Amino acid sequence: MHDLLICNGTVVTPAGVGKFDVFIDEGKITSLSSTTGNKAEASKTIDASGRIVIPGGIEPHAHIGGPRQPERSGALPVSKAALYGGTTTVIDFATQIPGHDLFHAVKEAEDRWEGNAFTNYAYHPIITHGADLDSIRQIPELVKNGIASFKIFTTSIRPPSPQMQNNHIDFGRLGEIMSQIEESGAILLVHSEDDEMVHYNYDRLKTTDEWDWWNMHRIHTNQSEDLSFRRVTRLAERTNCPIYFVHVSAKEGVNEIKRCRSLGLPIYGETLHNYICFTSDNYREDNGMKFHTYPSLKGDSDVDSLWAGLLDGTISTLATDLVSTTWEEKIKYKTVADVTGGHNGIETRVGIAYTEGVVNRNMSLERFVDITSTNAARLLGMYPQKGVLAPGSDADITIIDPQIDKMLSMDDLHLENYSIWEGWHIKGWPTTTVLAGETVVENGILMTDKPSGKFVERCISSEVTKSPACLLYTSPSPRD
Repeated sequence: MHDLLICNGTVVTPAGVGKFDVFIDEGKITSLSSTTGNKAEASKTIDASGRIVIPGGIEPHAHIGGPRQPERSGALPVSKAALYGGTTTVIDFATQIPGHDLFHAVKEAEDRWEGNAFTNYAYHPIITHGADLDSIRQIPELVKNGIASFKIFTTSIRPPSPQMQNNHIDFGRLGEIMSQIEESGAILLVHSEDDEMVHYNYDRLKTTDEWDWWNMHRIHTNQSEDLSFRRVTRLAERTNCPIYFVHVSAKEGVNEIKRCRSLGLPIYGETLHNYICFTSDNYREDNGMKFHTYPSLKGDSDVDSLWAGLLDGTISTLATDLVSTTWEEKIKYKTVADVTGGHNGIETRVGIAYTEGVVNRNMSLERFVDITSTNAARLLGMYPQKGVLAPGSDADITIIDPQIDKMLSMDDLHLENYSIWEGWHIKGWPTTTVLAGETVVENGILMTDKPSGKFVERCISSEVTKSPACLLYTSPSPRD
């Protein structure tokens, strides 16, 4: 007697897409069978007829509200919304603050998540401005404790202010950080913009009285991304450090990643689902600051390039850069110096990717799974425990109903009181989510009030850190 059987669905596996029954016991996938299963073989059966069965989504880039952000939603409501949207693992950031080390940052993240997680979770420590050698040299110990990824900023995204912590890492320290990352077998996440250019642009627009929010793309520019990416990759090449560029927003960033990967370098890119659906023109709408996250939205050609990168394998993952705010918080600030970044996108990521990728651009189901789950698991050290439907893997599973065809409304969503996706036409949406073999969302209804998510210890394969992994390939057809 199996614990759970998911039968009759179209299942996306490492061997391709086919009609399989998925058997689950004690939180693990125990077998996949092309033979129609007997419902009596399982304590619970989910009939997935007409639906698509995929690995649970992995959100690689989310900022969860903590003690220093009391106005932001915390792990409990954000992880619950993630389950509704088919995401079963969330990776948060653990930000180093002045006067404290990286161990302290991780402890703060633990305090946010432990006992408050409806999904599984992990953290990327952020190494911030002025980090001393003692902090930087904590990287190997954290890696031994299952922390496999670290983040830096090459710019402070806003002008200096008492409210804005300076996260900018200078390139002197960056070389030391890269060396520690490489020696430890970890990966470095980089928010990459040219600091001098960004802040000159702030000064220039202030002088010319062009301070309204709709000018954000004139500060966080294509040229800034281009120069910074090139500088980072040059240093990474000298230190042999694997790089994961977060929220790639410009065609120049896509091109630099492609160039590096063609040279055999372990360079990876992530983009956001708002970057592939909106442009800087949307800033001109009423309350158009609602679309903003850092860096800025760019132009139509950048959207085209990002889509090309997702389709051809240059861009490996699709994320949200979640910052959960209320509508009142999101539209409160209206200048380029203070507009609130981030959006409540963790529930919409998988569904929007399905509509815009699979339905509208003929993205294969295999590639869709790559960008929403598998590649994040590979690059960030969770594969094959997560990110794949295969015997021995965790039974974290999402079921999509491709027959759903509607305009998305706030009644469909479960986090905060606005969404930039309200009114978006969707074709297909996650309806059922399984976490560690337990059905936590079924036909759009939350089936648990218990936050049972667990911390995920991570270890990255040398295939990822030494050469460009997650190449685009065509899987063979499954055999009966």
